[in-house]
Amino acid sequence: MIVEGIVLVYSSISIPNFNLKNIFMRKIEFIDVPDVMYINRLTLPENYSRYTFIGLYRHFRDISFVAIDKSKDKPIAYILNKLDEGYSFFSKEKRIVKKGHVFSVAVLPEYRNRGIASALLALGFNAMFLKNVEEIYLEVRVSNKPAINLYKKFGMKVVGVIKSYYVDGEDANVMAVSKKDSIDLVNSIIKEIKNFVLEGEIENGKEENCCYRS
Repeated sequence: MIVEGIVLVYSSISIPNFNLKNIFMRKIEFIDVPDVMYINRLTLPENYSRYTFIGLYRHFRDISFVAIDKSKDKPIAYILNKLDEGYSFFSKEKRIVKKGHVFSVAVLPEYRNRGIASALLALGFNAMFLKNVEEIYLEVRVSNKPAINLYKKFGMKVVGVIKSYYVDGEDANVMAVSKKDSIDLVNSIIKEIKNFVLEGEIENGKEENCCYRS
């Protein structure tokens, strides 16, 4: 059950506050691309071309999600993820691992502080783990303290800095987490939000009494 305004705790795992009234989440569809672009341009200084969004949809739509306001039947938040490979951020040996890359996540201003970003991150992490990802990483502006604090709640740590990563010259923190260090929190959040996710969109989507039905 979702409890509004309360931080739920399971086995020392702190679950974010959720207020998902009139919200449901599902995997991204092609029809969502214009709305996702609008959210991106309204909320983030990093704007990408339509071809970038279409490319992410075509190649990674099974690990990317949107949150929908049922009263408007339109996306109000999104998370776009990618898959790649590279040297482990955490192994002492030079070992190539499969990685998940959180490419972009955004929530319209009037829907913030409701746990929507946390819910989308958990869905994205879960989907990438099902693709046998061992580590998940992202880039975030060094000045974006709210986002950095959110990612820390998922166990992510700063593992590097990319100088002048953004067009305006600002540096980016590279943050990463291993599956073993985030899976418990992700599973706990999925358990809490499953009734707000379109049926069949998460691994346990066929459980009895699970998931939003359109």
